Amino acid sequence: MRTIQIILIFTLLLSLSSCEQDVTGVSLPYKEQLVLRAVLNAGSKIENVRLERTLPPLDVYSEEKALVSNAIMIIDNGFIKDTLKYSNGYYSSKLTAEVGKKYKINILWKGLKAYAETFVPEPADFNEIFFEFKPSTNSYGSPYVYYQATIYTLISPNEKYVYEGTVADGFNFYPTDEVRTYSQRNKDGKLRVNLTYTGGSDTNEIKRLIKNYKFVILSYDKQFYDYYITKYNGSSTDEIFGNVGTNVRWNVKGDGIGMFIGRTIVMKSIQIK
Repeated sequence: MRTIQIILIFTLLLSLSSCEQDVTGVSLPYKEQLVLRAVLNAGSKIENVRLERTLPPLDVYSEEKALVSNAIMIIDNGFIKDTLKYSNGYYSSKLTAEVGKKYKINILWKGLKAYAETFVPEPADFNEIFFEFKPSTNSYGSPYVYYQATIYTLISPNEKYVYEGTVADGFNFYPTDEVRTYSQRNKDGKLRVNLTYTGGSDTNEIKRLIKNYKFVILSYDKQFYDYYITKYNGSSTDEIFGNVGTNVRWNVKGDGIGMFIGRTIVMKSIQIK
């Protein structure tokens, strides 16, 4: 009986394998869209504007296939309209991003039209940082105490912007990946913005190490918050605009997706007490 069962199973597997066929020439529903990545940093020339197009679902991504180098892209600050120039993978404008100004962009490429607008935020002011230490001990009763430290500041927020804190050593930022909004301010009207997390066995040593860093607050047009709370829906990376995901709330409209967003960076060295 066991021999008969083995023969039957073998025959079934053989018949299934003989039914396998390679399917070719299949295409999935696909709508070509433009993909814009642009951050307008206050005080800096508007450049490093990246424009690509979505590829069919069965295509393997490559920069060569996705990059759009011949689009008509016009930026408008309310007074001047400038046509961006393309070079080495990026578009750039002669305009500089100015605090408090509104910028609009219009893109035309092969019948596709996309557009977006953003404000460049006012800088967030802060002059003091605070330490929050939470001691923790292990379960074996060891006298060794490890302090989990949060370094933060308090700002007076603007309801039109959202805020992210970080620290920097030179040109490298170490963001907390926490974006704070006007609605999260405390009873005194202040908004807590966490700058970094660290730890150690000595609170004074932690403070000495922190002296090696500068403290940074990134202020964004509040449209950025919609992107922030949905960015992982499409398996985006931690980097800003890391991947083109599904169900991410972009602020580029029309025949496009992506972000066109204003940002202001304030970096300070603050005396630590």
